[in-house]
Amino acid sequence: MKQILVCATFLTLLQFGTGLRCYECRSDEVPNCGDPFNIVGTTAIECDNFFTQTTFMCFKAQHFAAGQYIVTRGCAPFNVENFPRALQFGMAGTYWKNGNSFSLCNNDICNSSQTAQISGILALVTVLRMFL
Repeated sequence: MKQILVCATFLTLLQFGTGLRCYECRSDEVPNCGDPFNIVGTTAIECDNFFTQTTFMCFKAQHFAAGQYIVTRGCAPFNVENFPRALQFGMAGTYWKNGNSFSLCNNDICNSSQTAQISGILALVTVLRMFL
């Protein structure tokens, strides 16, 4: 019974599709792209349509420019030649410097939140530790 529950949990965490989808927008062009985020007027794109190699990360950057904070969201421009998949996943999180922030996440449309969302891998490890 325990194995069935673990397998069912694992299958619910799997994401089907050919590639990662991320929101792509700038708050100085689309006000709903800022914080708080609103999907109206924003677009989620399939990252593999724009890069020659698979991208495993979405990003959200918030920086102060021209007297206001500007939020930019999109597919992280990493490739597996320079940034292996494990390294990309290891970089997930939010980084701050001088009031600016940069977040990386690795789930479909995960760059919609104000902070990085929990990764599917971390959720799976947490569930497995609870039952094993």
